[in-house]
Amino acid sequence: LDIHFKEQRKPAVDATLARAIEESGRVILFQYTKKDITRLYDQTGHYSGELIAQRLTRPAEPIASAPLALAPFPLPVFPIKVSQFWAYTPGTGDLPTEPVVALQLYTAAHYPDLLALIRQVDPNASLPPVQTTAGLFEKHATPASIQAVRKLFRERPSLLNRITTTLDNDDRYAANTGQRTLLHALIAMYGKADSRYLNFYGPPQTLTTVPFVQILQPDIALPGFSQAPNLQGKTVFVGYSERLQPEQLDEFYTVYSQNNGLHLSGVEIAATAFANLLQNNPVRPLPLPAQYLLLASWGLMLGCCVRLLPVFPAITVSMGLTALYLVASQLLFNLHAIWLPLLVPLLIQGPFALFMAIIWHYHEVRQERESIRTAFGLYLPAPVVDELANDLAKGKSEAQLVYGTCLSTDADKYTSLSEGMDPAALAELMNAYYETLFTPVRQYGGIVSDVVGDAMLALWTSSTPESKLRHKAILAALAINEAVRQPEVGHIPHHLPTRVGLHTGQVLLGSIGAIDHFEYRAVGDIVNTSTRIQGMNTYLGTRVLLTQQMLEGIDDFVTRDVGSFVLAGKTQALVIHELIGRRDTEIDAAAIEQQQFFAEGLATFRRGDWAQAQKIFTQHHAVNRNDGVSRYYVNLCRHQQPDKNWNGAIRLDTK
Repeated sequence: LDIHFKEQRKPAVDATLARAIEESGRVILFQYTKKDITRLYDQTGHYSGELIAQRLTRPAEPIASAPLALAPFPLPVFPIKVSQFWAYTPGTGDLPTEPVVALQLYTAAHYPDLLALIRQVDPNASLPPVQTTAGLFEKHATPASIQAVRKLFRERPSLLNRITTTLDNDDRYAANTGQRTLLHALIAMYGKADSRYLNFYGPPQTLTTVPFVQILQPDIALPGFSQAPNLQGKTVFVGYSERLQPEQLDEFYTVYSQNNGLHLSGVEIAATAFANLLQNNPVRPLPLPAQYLLLASWGLMLGCCVRLLPVFPAITVSMGLTALYLVASQLLFNLHAIWLPLLVPLLIQGPFALFMAIIWHYHEVRQERESIRTAFGLYLPAPVVDELANDLAKGKSEAQLVYGTCLSTDADKYTSLSEGMDPAALAELMNAYYETLFTPVRQYGGIVSDVVGDAMLALWTSSTPESKLRHKAILAALAINEAVRQPEVGHIPHHLPTRVGLHTGQVLLGSIGAIDHFEYRAVGDIVNTSTRIQGMNTYLGTRVLLTQQMLEGIDDFVTRDVGSFVLAGKTQALVIHELIGRRDTEIDAAAIEQQQFFAEGLATFRRGDWAQAQKIFTQHHAVNRNDGVSRYYVNLCRHQQPDKNWNGAIRLDTK
């Protein structure tokens, strides 16, 4: 009996009960274990610890003298949950414990249909102490109305899934097969020494309860039961509690504790312990040597898996191995009650192995990407290299429409020079030449988009038009022109005068090509236009030409307007300027005067007075014999005349 008869009630009832217990000779009564805690202080008055004393409280007389034995049933709850039980109580002279009553009232008329299914699953219903079926506990004069019910529905969190959906839609308990496993879980602690791991059979209500009324009044017909259960050869746990002792809450957190707050009660744990002993199937952890061997083998297998496989296959295989380990652990537990280690293999070794694998693979991928950046950086702009390094599978860069400034160059006399040179020497020459070109481009924030033969295309791009980028491109053009004017500059063994053309506007940047061959390049009108402008240097005798658009909002450079031109294949005229130098550099006064004189001739030319313009250009060329622009206009005015639709722009028919 998991009942503490602490106080005397009606003397006649106590005497009758004591007499029945004594005549039975098969009853063990619960003996209450009370814990007294005394705080200790040192001589200075500071707290120094606690003195914990356990006292066994006997039931009230005459009941205390009646049973076959008295037995306590304390449960170890260290550190948090109950996972073991004491067969004998430590510190009390090894008294055997009483695996308490968990299921005492499950049958016995179902305790009037479990109080009419807790008032048809009304969570606010206040249950009376007994409520019929011969007053269930009236003989004990206590509101012990089935401890299992009180504990089973502790705080009634959804009343165990709404009384299992109102007992599966009622049908008068058709699911109850009568004497279904009458007392499947009763005392399991007698005769066992020390403690054992509990082999829990399930959550609350897993173990069967038999009501008192079924035993005390077997003639009463109950739905689902035709006769009283046969207790011959059985061990019955009987228990109730008149009131919950404040020192000892009869509920315990276990592996089967529910999220709704429902825990296994002490009587259920006692029944579980007895069933474990009765069936001889307590949980058996592996011996320490076997655990060490298992952990070492498992760690080695996981380590090899995650090291040899790529990240995602390694994760998949590791998860599969983890699932197999769990299944194997469950099977061994179910069939043989063997408890394999779970925490270390699954929550420590597994995640640690995966973490190290990810770190290792990340390190390798990062090294590969750095190698890719280093290799591709010789051929592609840094943003494109980063894009490809982050997504190698894509293999090409997405096209982007941007505002850009194009700088196009071409080496003069390259064809005649390359004709008489050894290929190796020519390659060395061109490498030195391009180093001379690339340095200013990089210095002023541009990217080299394309290199073909002796020609280079450099770009300055942004999402919106920016004068500072055009300013940088012009500075780069000046630096290139200065660098290639002298043979020794840039370590070029041969003099390679270079023509430069600049234009600005929208351009499409991206991978251009098809099938299995793509190149990163710029596509747009400004690319062709800058190349055409670069080519105009040939017949204008200049080195650096740029469009009027390049100079908008920029006043840092000295330029010369060399005319308006409609390039071959174009319809719109462009005003072309020759780049002279920076405005902050010292320029000869005579040169400025000659520029003004040239501007007068150009204005006359644009008005259509080519005869007068020819005279002015001739005079200008006489003073500036090396000026190819004035020579170009002298020849143009001499051999051609403006047509009737003249608008001041020269149409070029050749590229």
